[in-house]
Amino acid sequence: MSIHTIYRIGIWLPLAVPTLVAVLVHGLGVAVDAGPLRKTVQILLMSLLYGGVPYAPLALWATWWVGGRSEPEIRRLMMRAPLLMVAVFVAVAVLAGVAVGQPVPFLAVAVLGAIITIPVGYTYVGLVVLLRTYFGPREA
Repeated sequence: MSIHTIYRIGIWLPLAVPTLVAVLVHGLGVAVDAGPLRKTVQILLMSLLYGGVPYAPLALWATWWVGGRSEPEIRRLMMRAPLLMVAVFVAVAVLAGVAVGQPVPFLAVAVLGAIITIPVGYTYVGLVVLLRTYFGPREA
């Protein structure tokens, strides 16, 4: 698999993984009763519900941006991507709050979303590093 394909797959994992979980849990009725697994499922579903809309345009842009870039450039952006997502999420949440005339509750959502985005985002970064290690072309 090419380097660019691996990174493009990685870009879409934050939407694909929670969508798969949503289909399994809500579409197929797979029961999730265990404590830690249940919390993980909840976080994934919340990330899709709250973060999916602001992440989708970012993912489209990143998919385009990766084309023709060197791997060091891609890796630098990958390491900054969760922080970029925080900025996008906070901006969207605050603008939505201002648009509906309720900035304080939306600011609270922005702060909570920012706190959750960092570890979830870097978990996906780690997953992409593993994908690159095990499925990418070997170094010359």
